[in-house]
Amino acid sequence: GDDIRLDASAALSYRRFCNKVWNAVKFVLAALGPRFVPQPPEETVPRRPMDRWVLSRLARAAGECGRRMEALEVHGALAAVHHFWLRSFCDVYLVGGPGRP
Repeated sequence: GDDIRLDASAALSYRRFCNKVWNAVKFVLAALGPRFVPQPPEETVPRRPMDRWVLSRLARAAGECGRRMEALEVHGALAAVHHFWLRSFCDVYLVGGPGRP
C-alpha cells in the first residue's frame, strides 16, 4: 500500500540527535576560533592521548559503518555513527578533551 509507518518516538530521538550534532559543531567551531585553518589529514599528528583515543574510536565506527553498508544493513551503519557521536565524541571527548581539566 501507500501507507508509511511513522514511529513518533524514533522521530523524536532523531530530532534530539540532530540537535546534538548541531550543538557539538557550534561548540567546536567556537573553540577553534575564526582564524583556524585545517591541516591536510595526512599531515595531522595527534599528540594528546585523548586525541589518539577519539581517532581510534572514529576509525572503529567508520569500519563498522562500512561493513554494515556493504551488508545493506543501513540501520546498523546508522547505529555505529550514532554511538560514536554521542558516546565517544560528545560524552567523552568534548567533555574531557583537549584544553579541558
